[in-house]
Amino acid sequence: MKKMKNWMKAALMLVVFGAAGTTQAQAQITAGCEQKWGPDSVKTIQNISVYREFFKQKNYASALEAWTYVFQNAPCSREQTHVDGVAMYKSFLANTKDPKRKQELVDTVLLIYDVRAANFQKSAGSALGRKGVDMLNFRPEPNTAILKTFEHAVALGGNETESFVLSYYFKVALKEFSGGGLTKEQVIAIYEKLSKIADYNIAANQSADKFIESKQSLDGDLAGNIIKDCDEIITLFEGKYKADKTNKDLRDLIYSLLLSKGCSDKDLFMEVATAKYNEAPNARLAHILARKLQQSDNVAKAADFYQKAIEGAENDSIKAQYNYDFATLYSSNKQFSRARQLAQEAARLQPRWGKPLVFIGDLYAASYSQCGSGIDAQAVYWAAVDKYQRAKNIDPSVAEEATTKINKYAGYFPLKENLFFAGITPGSSFSVGCWIGESTTVRSSD
Repeated sequence: MKKMKNWMKAALMLVVFGAAGTTQAQAQITAGCEQKWGPDSVKTIQNISVYREFFKQKNYASALEAWTYVFQNAPCSREQTHVDGVAMYKSFLANTKDPKRKQELVDTVLLIYDVRAANFQKSAGSALGRKGVDMLNFRPEPNTAILKTFEHAVALGGNETESFVLSYYFKVALKEFSGGGLTKEQVIAIYEKLSKIADYNIAANQSADKFIESKQSLDGDLAGNIIKDCDEIITLFEGKYKADKTNKDLRDLIYSLLLSKGCSDKDLFMEVATAKYNEAPNARLAHILARKLQQSDNVAKAADFYQKAIEGAENDSIKAQYNYDFATLYSSNKQFSRARQLAQEAARLQPRWGKPLVFIGDLYAASYSQCGSGIDAQAVYWAAVDKYQRAKNIDPSVAEEATTKINKYAGYFPLKENLFFAGITPGSSFSVGCWIGESTTVRSSD
């Protein structure tokens, strides 16, 4: 402990007074404190009080002497000492233009992380993860040193690794791969390790949004930098999966890669996605399977998965989207009444969303040939335009599309002459028959 304390004192003096040297990088850090509060606990507590008061005022220059005493003599008294030290030295860095001085300050920032990691084992992974990020920011070369720091951080942190570390670590690994320092297989192994951590925290709902974002970043980087296309995924992984279908990690990796590369049309995707759903049913995966089955014209199974997706949707916004997508399954099979019912539910769940109303308008317009002849058939266009107008009024995002369709189908309205001979007055109410069964307002095209 005495050796460590003397080294820290020498290292800090080099930085505080601007002296040159490489003591920090060369020294060997050891863990443990013989006395938590240092040789003089009263003096340590006094210095904590003094530096914290200046620190709160962001008067870091005045805080430094008292902080240095605590860091040198009682580095395991309070973990906050190290957090504060990093903040102070980063402030000094931001206000220093001299390159030599900057390097000395960077040395100290990295030193503080190492001392924190050595003396606070439970958060060592967090300290080294943050150290890796600051190495990227302040000392990006050599890349191998940053890679080793992240590797050590994740080894210590495990599932407690902070979300942002995952994406930074993987980007450093990709840089090493591009320089020939890692093989494709090694990069994939790193991905699998980081992906497991993200999946664990998402399942445990620990900062789930942040880990979902990190997982998406991992998937995107792997797909964009390592895997060229769908065929390469299949070449690399299909044989392994067929040989060991109980390997859930491999299955999930193949699923993520195929999904991120837009390979849902591949048979392997359907196989791994179905296996994944059977193990742990969830709304998002049910929706993905429904869309895939819809593309294959498997209406019955697609409908079943759409229903499961809707039942498991976590909020009305997602449920509205699933209902809308479900409606497209029936519209493509000319089951217009059922399609409308689902689109109406989507509109009910999202009252300011115009897309379901445009969809219903399209259903009406497509019914011309099914709804009699003459004005009875043309009446479907009145009903369609009503929906487009409503969509336009509530949702600016569909206004242009709705206006285009209003202009188009208004041209299909009956002529005034035809309305006259049919004894129908413009502006009057008209009941649209067929499957539509709605009242509308009579209008002419001229």
